[in-house]
Amino acid sequence: MIVTIGEPMMVFNGPADAPISVGAALQATFAGAESNVTIGLARLGHAVRYLTVLGDDPFGHAIAKGLRGEGVDVSAVQFSPEHPTGVMFKNRWPGDEPEVMYYRKASAFAHADAGTFDAELWRDARVIYLTGITPALSPGCLALMRQVLADAAARGIPIWLDPNYRSKLWGADAFRQAIAGMLPQVDTVLPGLAEGRLLTGKTDPGEIACALMGLGAKNVVLKAGDGGAVVYAKEGLAAVAARFEVNRVVDPIGAGDAFAAGYLSGHLDGLSPQDALLRAHGAAAMVCVTHGDWEGLPDRARLARFLERGTEADR
Repeated sequence: MIVTIGEPMMVFNGPADAPISVGAALQATFAGAESNVTIGLARLGHAVRYLTVLGDDPFGHAIAKGLRGEGVDVSAVQFSPEHPTGVMFKNRWPGDEPEVMYYRKASAFAHADAGTFDAELWRDARVIYLTGITPALSPGCLALMRQVLADAAARGIPIWLDPNYRSKLWGADAFRQAIAGMLPQVDTVLPGLAEGRLLTGKTDPGEIACALMGLGAKNVVLKAGDGGAVVYAKEGLAAVAARFEVNRVVDPIGAGDAFAAGYLSGHLDGLSPQDALLRAHGAAAMVCVTHGDWEGLPDRARLARFLERGTEADR
């Protein structure tokens, strides 16, 4: 069982080729860093339990139904009658990546704290997957994160952490301080290259990894986008270039979450770091060629075909 904790939001996508305007048709779905990873793992055949608080409103129930339909255990999801489900809009400007707009400061999950969940809900986990988004949402969410980290560390449950810096949620100094304080309890941290630089002040990938391990992380999976990814661990070093051909990047949002799901899946299956990285790159590439944060996440059969071909074309 993998346990994830975080906030999914209702997402409204604007037109594919124009910004949102009066009369524009919006497409409704949902997304969130942790829920994206959760769906990715479930589609790859892993048992996943998702812990969150949603509004007791149509959005919250639609999200829970969607996650349940993907095979995610949502039996412990809570519904707040007092606070709403968070909402996000994707505004698309021709030629640019989508502009993301959050409406989550007063959301149900932002009111979570260290007393929201029974610790027994994660004590059977093989891995607990968290992101740096949760502690940015509110002081209560930061307290929740710290409680989970402390309890898991005391029980020897591995924590995987994607720093997932969001400048719209908090400043760089607060991000550095919070994440650095968590790393001694983290088994594997998965930063992007820019996040690694922000956290450590270093520019060289090897120096970034050494600095993060010096702060307490046992393993570092450093994502460098088109440059591939590198795993730094006590057992050694593994690197894989991003080699998959995609005809056109449709929507890169969610690719990092797909990478995390693919790599964690490979790790749980006992793959070597190199093979786990290939699985991660393949999942990320497949998400980039579809609209939506998670809709393009593959199941095992589709991912295997993609890895064999090295391209998303299926002719």
